[in-house]
Amino acid sequence: MTCDCCAKEKLPEQLLQKLAEVEQELTGTAMRIVKAASDPFSGVIKFLEDRPENASLHGYFVDRALIETFGSRDQIPGLIRAIASHVREIIRQSNVINIVNEHPTAERWGQYVIKQTEKVRFEISVEKGCLVLKNIKGLFGIEHGIELPLEKIAVQPPSKLIVTASMGLLHPQKVFDI
Repeated sequence: MTCDCCAKEKLPEQLLQKLAEVEQELTGTAMRIVKAASDPFSGVIKFLEDRPENASLHGYFVDRALIETFGSRDQIPGLIRAIASHVREIIRQSNVINIVNEHPTAERWGQYVIKQTEKVRFEISVEKGCLVLKNIKGLFGIEHGIELPLEKIAVQPPSKLIVTASMGLLHPQKVFDI
């Protein structure tokens, strides 16, 4: 005869096994999407866009998937590392990605610094055949001590990013190698 206390002892092990399976599936999916993309940045954005709508993706899974996909934290491309550091959760609603961070943070991206607030939001679209993040809220670029809100990030195949900042009537752009 079995009792409830025996079933309770097995529950944590079963739960841990299920979480490990979910993590492996998530990591495998992320790796396939990123490897099939023309560049790593587009791959990560497509992975986020392919997530079920309104389903939360916990920061732990984001971190594990990025490390497994790229090999180590140092091999994660700079902009991806800047956007995905200190994530609490990511939620997709239609073509909008909402990122909730543990706290505001700043990460170095080459000679520039990308600063993010606790909540980051951007819309994903395709314009002239290029993947574009637009209507960005919560991301700032810092260069030579000047902090400007990022307005748009366009991926220009095969390996260029065009970052547009908002400066009132002016919209300065910088072109970066991925």
